[in-house]
Amino acid sequence: MKVSIVVGGRWHAFDLARELLGEGVLHRLITPYPKFKTRQWGIPDEKVVSLPIKLLLEKIIYKMGGELLSMQSQAFLHQLFALKAARHLEGSTLVHGWSGFSEPSLRWAKERGLPFILERSSAHMEVQCQLMRDEFGNLGLAWLETHKKLVEQELREYELADRVAVPSLFVKNSFLSRGFSENRLIHNPFGTNLKNFSPGAKPDRVFRIIYVGSLSVRKGIRYLVEGFKQASLPNSELWLVGGSTKETPLLLGEPDERIQCFGHVPQLELVNYYRNSSVFVMPSIEEGLAMVQVQALACGLPLICTTNTGGEDLLQMSGDRAVEIEDNVKEYPAGFTIPPRNSKAIAASLCSLAQDNILLKSKQHSALSLRRSHLDWKSYGKRAIEAYLALCQEGNSAIDM
Repeated sequence: MKVSIVVGGRWHAFDLARELLGEGVLHRLITPYPKFKTRQWGIPDEKVVSLPIKLLLEKIIYKMGGELLSMQSQAFLHQLFALKAARHLEGSTLVHGWSGFSEPSLRWAKERGLPFILERSSAHMEVQCQLMRDEFGNLGLAWLETHKKLVEQELREYELADRVAVPSLFVKNSFLSRGFSENRLIHNPFGTNLKNFSPGAKPDRVFRIIYVGSLSVRKGIRYLVEGFKQASLPNSELWLVGGSTKETPLLLGEPDERIQCFGHVPQLELVNYYRNSSVFVMPSIEEGLAMVQVQALACGLPLICTTNTGGEDLLQMSGDRAVEIEDNVKEYPAGFTIPPRNSKAIAASLCSLAQDNILLKSKQHSALSLRRSHLDWKSYGKRAIEAYLALCQEGNSAIDM
């Protein structure tokens, strides 16, 4: 088996490529990133096709016209990369391509009778657009609509692909809600680097809530800030780690000295922020599977997350049944799932942990136990290879018939 990866960015594709390389099945990684970047994941240059024109044009366009022009140019840039990528697939026996960048490669594989797995790491494009449209509307803001051509391209990719790989139950359900056949979906949650993310002694007694990600509308920051303020917990802090957006001041509301914003922090430094915290909250409106949740659990932090984040998949790995609480909140050994857009549920969950140290310690212990539940990238890669083999076997059986 010779697997080629087509990805118009980085995301978790480099982690997948590294694992496929280790198993001897990586044929090629096709990416806009330069080879000095892919070397950081241990991927040899001869396995990489670097097509940097997309990244270069993105930077130029943003410098010329800002966010609006960048959004308007997305469809063109995606298609430019996709067309170039399809020219480098010769020798592949299976292609794993990222949605929005794969239509030419899909057609190349179809012409040759080769299996194709499409990666969709966020909700079905139509569901994602509707969720964002609604949330910006709730805030009285104008949302820059995803380019119509890009939406249409993704919908064609969904139909052309033999399988669509999704990271969470939330993404899976978004496809099912659009009439997509369940047997065409591959459910494979992401992993993390367990060597980089591990527990450590917390140096103080402050009940500290941490969030990691962009301070954006999509991430539901507004509801986390409101929930923290509603909880009104003594000796508490909220740490927001991530880059700001133009909407950030509106989402944060009135200044609060207990809320600290740290800006972007390099991946390898995040572990120090996790180790200084008590609980991790992921309040997203729409999210495939936020990998920072995996990192936080690996550091022993209980998780409070909306059902639109993929965190539900992680909390279920314990195998224990959830306990239903009021307002559609579910309690798991390592945390809580809550409905999106619900600051009250965030406040209630925070209060439960802050006011009961035994419960907090129990959930921290359960979070650590999930480190043994295949949260690593090697397990993710093995599940991917199992899906490849099953798809190839299915194709061989069809030929024999």
